[in-house]
Amino acid sequence: MRKDVLFLVICVALIAFSAGMARGIETDFGKVDVRTVRFTTPDGYGMSAKLYRHKAATPDNPMPGVLALHGYQNDKETAAAGAIELARRGFVVLAIDHLGHGDSDGHMDWQTASGANAGYLYLKSLPFVDASNLGIMGHSMGAMNTVALGSLNPDHRALNPQCGPPGSPELHNLLLTQAKYDEFRGFRENQLTVEPLKNHPNRIEAFGLESGPVEWNVTYGDFEDGTARQAALVNTVHPGVTHSSVAVSKMLWWMQQALKGGQVDAYWIPEDSLIFLWKEIFMFAAMLVSLVSMIPLTNILLSTKFFAPVGGPLPDRYAATGGDWWKLAAINIVIAGATYPPLTALGGIGGKIRPLIPFLKLEMTNGAVVWFLANAVINAVLLYFWYRKNHKERGVTMYDLGVSFDRERTVLDWSAIGKTVLVAAILFAWLHTLVGISQWLWGIEFRFIWPFMRQFSPRRFGYFWIYLLLSLPFFLFNLGTFLFGQARQREYETPAKTQVIWWLKNCVNGLLGLVIVWLVQYIPYFLNIGPGFEVMGLPQYSQMWPLMLFIFVPEYIVLFFFLTWFYRRTGKIYLGALMGASLVMWFSVAGTVIAP
Repeated sequence: MRKDVLFLVICVALIAFSAGMARGIETDFGKVDVRTVRFTTPDGYGMSAKLYRHKAATPDNPMPGVLALHGYQNDKETAAAGAIELARRGFVVLAIDHLGHGDSDGHMDWQTASGANAGYLYLKSLPFVDASNLGIMGHSMGAMNTVALGSLNPDHRALNPQCGPPGSPELHNLLLTQAKYDEFRGFRENQLTVEPLKNHPNRIEAFGLESGPVEWNVTYGDFEDGTARQAALVNTVHPGVTHSSVAVSKMLWWMQQALKGGQVDAYWIPEDSLIFLWKEIFMFAAMLVSLVSMIPLTNILLSTKFFAPVGGPLPDRYAATGGDWWKLAAINIVIAGATYPPLTALGGIGGKIRPLIPFLKLEMTNGAVVWFLANAVINAVLLYFWYRKNHKERGVTMYDLGVSFDRERTVLDWSAIGKTVLVAAILFAWLHTLVGISQWLWGIEFRFIWPFMRQFSPRRFGYFWIYLLLSLPFFLFNLGTFLFGQARQREYETPAKTQVIWWLKNCVNGLLGLVIVWLVQYIPYFLNIGPGFEVMGLPQYSQMWPLMLFIFVPEYIVLFFFLTWFYRRTGKIYLGALMGASLVMWFSVAGTVIAP
């Protein structure tokens, strides 16, 4: 236990160091004041935002202001890259949580730009903001709202819609940042690739030109009279723009030209001198180490007399042979890959299932849960036939699948299961407390670009329990009895080697189907043919859900390590299933979009 206590202390120290460093980078080590603020929309909804103010900005020395708007399924932290870099260069930045996102109230509302205008008016009212020099930038949904706010507020001086609509000629000093491989058809005028956009009439009209082409990375018009225009092409995918060094550098130069007249003042730093990515790295380190801290904490708990029954022996009578393992893996890979596009689309945004579950407001989580449940049903049916055959021919029992507490009979020890649930609750509370302390002390979440570990609001905590119960069968069957029972691997020379090989092969077994879906979508696109599902005439499976694999695949690679460790530590599927489902639903529910 002493080694585990020391391990846990080291983890806590590393988490504190990482979160503190992330805070230091966010504030440019004391030069920028960063705080969370709240204000109210005209409809009475409370909105949350992060305010980045260079400490030299005062009522006597007001600085230009920029409103930063995040995209769908994100929150204010996604705008941190641009906000950090602008603030350290003498701007005041307000990065809001749109309504229904992050810590703001209400739900997403396309008609009112989800409270973005309330953020603009709040920024404009601050005494240390130069209200005559205001800019707006936003990504994806935030880009759409950027253009909408520009039309609503003609006093703006600069706009930077990132992966959004081209706008219109009356908008002032517009930098349109375009991802070369944007997944969303509407943001590339329904073209398969972005190349035809140079001569597209919508782009030509928005830039106020009589004819095309609108060349990439060429500035048209004049900043002084507000007619400056540029279409900046960034060699990345849609979600990559927010943290692209190229996109951030272009935005910095644009805001300097439009809001500071191109003046190199005492606060200016060259636009290619960027530090924002270090904050993401340190937040990721805090997240990863916090997950690692579950290992010593679990060992400490299971070393006590009360929790000892949770850590039973590891079943050792059955292991799938090499050929059988690959046959099972191939079936699982095909099922996962074949069901992911149609089922996520069925349950997600605009899917046919939504009217049947109007009380479940998290549309993206709905899509994932529909896929979870369908795959759990498929796996349970296949398990039934597999078990009936292998129980008779090989003597396999539910004990060998990590279910039963008796080697020969199906016996559930409800006391041990109850204590397993309690261990999972303690581990989850531990992680939530760690990030809660970090947010309270430094305003730092544990994440990497995408929202992962952050504090729950009461409403989101209620959703968490519903989605946890809906997702749990998938983690019990597909990532439980299947991975560690039917497809159980043999032991290797050492526990460490066994852990690593099991983990890597579990990743192949559980994720290769999704990787194939990703390849089908993106290989043709990266070859400049177009998104794979659109090229195949299946646009309904394109856009959001292949994009989400940028999040899901790395997330599950990490989770599979801990699922493997929990099974090997306890000999049962329960603790891994509970923690896996809890973590995934936490990542899905805590900050992402709440639909009407």
